[in-house]
Amino acid sequence: MLMIMVLTACAGPKNATSNSDVTYMKMWRTTCFGKCPSYSVEVYENGLVRYTGMRFVQDSGVYEKNIGAAKAAEVLGSFTKYRVDTLQKEYKSLIADVPGINFTFTYGKTTKEVRNAHFGPMFLKVLATEVDELVNRPASGEAPVLDGGWKKK
Repeated sequence: MLMIMVLTACAGPKNATSNSDVTYMKMWRTTCFGKCPSYSVEVYENGLVRYTGMRFVQDSGVYEKNIGAAKAAEVLGSFTKYRVDTLQKEYKSLIADVPGINFTFTYGKTTKEVRNAHFGPMFLKVLATEVDELVNRPASGEAPVLDGGWKKK
């Protein structure tokens, strides 16, 4: 009986290794047939956030801001929690005129790209909204509004 208890205790769940921790994330939104804003947001583990406004945005060009390593770890940790390393490379687009949400993640020595995340698991849309909050995107379909803390590059 004692032997069974010892063996059972050793067979507990294994913790995820640090190789699955997301250390970099890039989200980019594509245009639609109308005037949907196109921009990208990159989050680095050191706290640097880079916004690149491309089309139909108020602030075009490249801007940077430091949100601090703790806030960056919180954002990147959300992606680690949902195990983005297990996502498909592409999700089939079901509607032609939906602005795209695409991601690139780096975890360990691996970089993974996910296309058409809008049609993937629901949590990808939730995470995209979390990233949008970093650049003050007021609502779906509207362009981000950068505050004074951003520096143009």
